[in-house]
Amino acid sequence: MKAFTKIQSGIALVALILVIAASSCNNPAKQDEQANAAASDTIKKEVALSPESQSLLYSFPTPFEVTTMLEKAKAGFIFDITNPPANAGKYVTEMSKALNLGIYSADLSYSATYNRTDETNKFLACTNKLADELGIAGVYDQTLLERVKKYNNNRDSLVDLINRVFSQTNDFLSKNNRNQIAVLIAAGGFAEGVYLAAYLGEAAKDNTKIMAVIAGQKDNHSKLLAILNAYNADQNMKPIADAIGKLAPIWVNYGIESGKKLPIQKTGAILDLAESVRLEFVK
Repeated sequence: MKAFTKIQSGIALVALILVIAASSCNNPAKQDEQANAAASDTIKKEVALSPESQSLLYSFPTPFEVTTMLEKAKAGFIFDITNPPANAGKYVTEMSKALNLGIYSADLSYSATYNRTDETNKFLACTNKLADELGIAGVYDQTLLERVKKYNNNRDSLVDLINRVFSQTNDFLSKNNRNQIAVLIAAGGFAEGVYLAAYLGEAAKDNTKIMAVIAGQKDNHSKLLAILNAYNADQNMKPIADAIGKLAPIWVNYGIESGKKLPIQKTGAILDLAESVRLEFVK
């Protein structure tokens, strides 16, 4: 059990590969591997989403939904279960950057909800870096960092500020027809939120309220799969849909119900499943 464990062609692509090459100049095999991954994993074409899918995507809950409920459930804060900030530098493809922008957004929400100043600043730096590399300009900037520092001792103001950043990010992506990036961010954030809840639920002496948090994510899981269905013909997106689909047994096989405590065997199995999916995104 492991409880305690999106770019245009031409110049832009060449520049990206050169950056990757420079970072791995001492390892030719690694250089080729990363360059090939960047080329194959670049978002080349947007899919026109139906009005229904578009609406679902840009109304999808922010990670604060889960982390706020976890706090209310009296779940603890464990920094070691988040994606280490040092990992932010290893994501070289647009897909991995977008997925992990979502994951770090969930970790940012987690730390901000619990008013953990140092951790919040670290995750804000990660989201700032990945958003900048994805071209999400004007949302994460130096003034944001300054505002976060201003609200370090005011949890409600800090949460409100970060929620507005999430909203502005969605608005930017929608207006610039970058739906696929938005989908990947949503997928990463959802997977991380479920993982955090599953870990805390497995570790808790009484997991009743935390299991209720997980139970409440069933509808969001269905919505996310419905959005991902628009990308069925995209072979780069299929693994993401498949990974999110693997989470379905959480709400089918283990008898999760609001107001019901689960035994350690079931919470452990839920965590193993949530962690396996999350690892596909952070690797």
